[in-house]
Amino acid sequence: MISRFERLRVVTERTALAASRSRIGRIEEVIVEGMSRKNPDRTTGRTRQNKLIHFVSQLPLRPGTYATVEVTDAGKHHLVGQLCDVGDTPIHKVRLAVHAVH
Repeated sequence: MISRFERLRVVTERTALAASRSRIGRIEEVIVEGMSRKNPDRTTGRTRQNKLIHFVSQLPLRPGTYATVEVTDAGKHHLVGQLCDVGDTPIHKVRLAVHAVH
């Protein structure tokens, strides 16, 4: 017999996949987080709805850079897209100086 938790998990994942797939074809504004941990050929960012999106960029993009990405595919917990345009780049330093206090 399938547990209540398993039934709930299946319904939740099915709903999440349907919601993600409904975004295919949309152009999303994305803020870049950096390179993908699982695939170094892809850049990772977040949409305005905080949805994780992976896309290919010919140039390395700094974290904090704004970009527009067309959603081309979707998984349960992420989107896949095609980079359309790169917007504003961040003006903050990538690394902050840290001084030890004795």
